[in-house]
Formats: sequence, structure tokens, C-alpha cells
Amino acid sequence: MKKESAKIKHDRQTVVLEDINSKFSLMLENFSGINKKIDDNHKEFLEFRDETNSNFKEISEFMDRTDKNLKVALEYLFRIDEEIQDMKAELKDLRKIFKEKADLDKLMVFEKRLIKLEKLVFAKLN
Repeated sequence: MKKESAKIKHDRQTVVLEDINSKFSLMLENFSGINKKIDDNHKEFLEFRDETNSNFKEISEFMDRTDKNLKVALEYLFRIDEEIQDMKAELKDLRKIFKEKADLDKLMVFEKRLIKLEKLVFAKLN
């Protein structure tokens, strides 16, 4: 009887241990699934980070090119403005020199052309 009771006890322990073992196996399967999801998410994150860094680099390069282009355009506009101001000063000097009607008519034509040029340049700025 002791042998049977010991055998039953041993069988019960075996069943309990097998049950615990199967539950540990299920847990390990779940953890491996979670681990794969974490690895996949980490990989996606790294790809996203690399793409974002690449986008920021492109934006930075674009901003540098735009800044250089704006500087060139501003320098060009400043030179045009200086030329217009010089022409206005020359026009004032010519008015003082030319007193006859024919000369003044030519001067008026020149002044109108200068005003049109000035309006055209500043209209493009706005």
C-alpha cells in the first residue's frame, strides 16, 4: 500500500511538473512573440530615424542654397537701386545744365523712362 501511495504521489507530482513545464513553454512562446515585435518595432524606429535624419539634411541643404540665392538676388537689387539713385542724381544735374526747351524735352523723356524702370524693379520686389 505504501508503494501504491508513493507511486500515486509520484504520478501526481509528475503531472503537476508536466503541467508547470507546459505553462512555462507557453510563456516562453509568448515572450518570443513579444521579443519579435520589439525587434520589429526597433528596426522600424531605426529606419524612421535614418529617414528623418536624411530629410533634415536635405532641408538644411535646401535652406543653404536658398540663402545663397537670396543673397545674390539682394546684391543684384542693391546694385540696381544704386544705379537708379545715380541716374536720379545725374538727372538733377542735367536739369541744372539744360535750360532750353529742346534739351528739357529730352530730359523729360529720360526721366519718364527712369521712373518706369524704377517702378518695374520695385514692383517685382513686392
